[in-house]
Amino acid sequence: MKKLFEPKDYAQKITTPAGKARWASLSTPKGFQGDDKEHYLCDILLTEDDAQPIIDTITGIQEKLIDMCGQEDKNVRRSHFNPFKTHAEDERVPEGFVQFKTKKRHFPAKEGKPASRPVDTYVDGKKVDWSKVDYDSIGNDSVIRLGIVATPYYVPTLGLGVTLKLQAVKVIELQKFSAENSANFDAEFSDGESTTAATSSDDDNYFD
Repeated sequence: MKKLFEPKDYAQKITTPAGKARWASLSTPKGFQGDDKEHYLCDILLTEDDAQPIIDTITGIQEKLIDMCGQEDKNVRRSHFNPFKTHAEDERVPEGFVQFKTKKRHFPAKEGKPASRPVDTYVDGKKVDWSKVDYDSIGNDSVIRLGIVATPYYVPTLGLGVTLKLQAVKVIELQKFSAENSANFDAEFSDGESTTAATSSDDDNYFD
């Protein structure tokens, strides 16, 4: 099937203003159930004012491509999936802010080719060597700027969308994240106590 357009021809480089990191995984790629691809991840939380120029860039890419495809009598619709969300769409996003989702595809080593590198991350103006630091990633509320590339894609069943490809992270204020120190309950819960079955009434369901 012939491509409607070449994504890189319409991609736009963006450097974000300073914002707060959310759910970063910069040294180790993450995979999700039902998806065989792994990605390095980093969301950024920006004020609505700081977010608007980025949103305008994303919608501008879509509008340009829809206009172009419309001139060629191709029925192309905009995707409902955006690389950002607001409080109205997700209550976990604070009011007055926009959270952008960015990612970088990880490619494992194959046929003599090395695996893709982690995301270039800069702390104190120097690129982080993850094998030499005492943390695994940057934690939530670290103040960061992101280097991203807004890249369009088209899937007939989903429509015309834009993904934010993560290129680099500049850390302004660091909150360290270490997996071994994150809510580790081993000592408290690994006590050998047996789990017993219990009967419950309609009045004592913990999750209601």
